[in-house]
Amino acid sequence: MKDSVISAIIVILFWAVLPILCTAQSLCLRADPAQEASGVSNSTAPPGELGPSECDAPGPGQASPALERACFDAAFRMPVLRGDETVSMDLHYYLTGVLLAETPLSFADEALKAQAVASRTYALRSYSHRRHDPCAVCANPGCCQGWEDPAAVSPEARARAEAIVAETDGLVILYQGELIDATFFSCSGGQTETAAAVWGSDLPYLQTVDSPGEENAAHFEDETRIPLSEFQKALAEQDEAVQFPDALGAWVGNIRYTSGGGVDEIELGGRPFRGTWLRRRFGLRSTAFALELTDSEAIFTTRGFGHRVGMSQYGADAMARSGSSFKEILAWYYQGTAVERIS
Repeated sequence: MKDSVISAIIVILFWAVLPILCTAQSLCLRADPAQEASGVSNSTAPPGELGPSECDAPGPGQASPALERACFDAAFRMPVLRGDETVSMDLHYYLTGVLLAETPLSFADEALKAQAVASRTYALRSYSHRRHDPCAVCANPGCCQGWEDPAAVSPEARARAEAIVAETDGLVILYQGELIDATFFSCSGGQTETAAAVWGSDLPYLQTVDSPGEENAAHFEDETRIPLSEFQKALAEQDEAVQFPDALGAWVGNIRYTSGGGVDEIELGGRPFRGTWLRRRFGLRSTAFALELTDSEAIFTTRGFGHRVGMSQYGADAMARSGSSFKEILAWYYQGTAVERIS
């Protein structure tokens, strides 16, 4: 009788404790980001090869409800170059900082999710195509992706960015089963550019698409004024054969445009100049420009801001506010791709 009672008690306790054990086992949360960002990781495991043991439960006070599903991002370590310092952090913390630096948090949720997936794809592809070895990426937005320390922003901003990243945990953009080069920029001026027009290499998923609804972007249209003497000097330094007749109207010749509406090549002083070179040399917002010459200035009027290849951030926000999901946004700007969860 005594043994039967004890056995019954054991069975009752087993079934009472089992749900708690299962719940604890299923939670897959990241550790304290401030602690994780303080050292350099020795991990070199590529995407998709991290085991369950690398997704540890946090200590007291280290987790938030929004992060309960952030299993892949929490387990994956990113070596990041910040200035001259190599910092190791988990992918979730890194992407939270990218979202804070790269995109206004006033954007619609679906636009922010599209950015998070694009940035995760860019980061993981950079992990295996390193430009800053041993680091995967740097924190310079002009080179890789911008990054702002989540510990340095308001709790509200950090919580919003963390929630968006957690909701897209592990999602990446693939083309024929491979991670894409998920380039993005601020604003296209109404139409994106092909990769071939900017970098010389054609990629089937980085083609020209319309990008309406960007009119409220901060740099939808800009004006850059260059002193005429400085303009002449720069052209002459680039091409000694350039000539400047007395009539200003004769300085500008034929203009060839890209399929995305950018200036591919323009004839100045009888010599050809690439639109990409003019953008770099004179700090233009984009290659989609018109040029006017006066007696004292060269005036560039540009549309859009950035290289205009891939996803327009303001275009994504316009699509989101019109009812598009983040997957629909990504499928539009990265033609022929699919969003899948990495494993």
